[in-house]
Amino acid sequence: MIFLRTPLLELAGIQATAAGFPKHTHDEYVISANLGGLEEVWLDGRRFEVRPDMLTVYAPGAVQASRSLSGEDWQCLSLYVAPAAFPSYFDCPPPDLPSLLQRPDLAAALRQLAVQDASLREEAIIALLARLPRQGAAAANSASHRGSVLLQRVQQQLLDDLSQPLTLDALAQQAGITPAHLVRSFHQACGLPPLAWQMQQRMAEARRRLRAGEAIIAVALATGFADQAHFSKAFSRFCGMTPGRYRQINF
Repeated sequence: MIFLRTPLLELAGIQATAAGFPKHTHDEYVISANLGGLEEVWLDGRRFEVRPDMLTVYAPGAVQASRSLSGEDWQCLSLYVAPAAFPSYFDCPPPDLPSLLQRPDLAAALRQLAVQDASLREEAIIALLARLPRQGAAAANSASHRGSVLLQRVQQQLLDDLSQPLTLDALAQQAGITPAHLVRSFHQACGLPPLAWQMQQRMAEARRRLRAGEAIIAVALATGFADQAHFSKAFSRFCGMTPGRYRQINF
């Protein structure tokens, strides 16, 4: 199942048989988390076991193979990252990443991408990539406070017209920084990446309008959703009930 596909990124759910995968390579970085079971990976001549609380990272061109150690089929979530993504998002050359990360937090973050709101997936992937440790050198820390005024401007831009959701690329371009820098700095300052923060503001505005008795389709369009079905799905995910049910509550 494909959850996201852009020129630089693809997120896919993979169903693997017990026999696994024969030796092969990829042109992209492949970052994977298993949803269960125990996998044995062969990577460039060495073997290691992979549990669901680990991430495996395959560099472009690396020869890899795998099989199930339980003798059963298994599922995994794989993120394919083109090498060009790093210059595009982070303004840096493709990094040297470790091939096995015993990081339950990162494995959980990768699995969470499958249930992330579709409009926020690319942003969440960039945030995940920024957390990956680099081998040989510490990742540059660009958490400069020079951007406080800039971030306030981005916040205001996100609030100015909730009926027109902005893209991460557009926000970063207008701010004059890379998308990764924007995601990292905004998250540090506001507790959420920019588009996720805007989604919370859209939901808050939707709740205000629904309490005022506005029609659901009108609320959907005013808060940047293409139609009522898309709005209802997002509202239910973020608010725990349908817009119709929310309107029936006596506030």
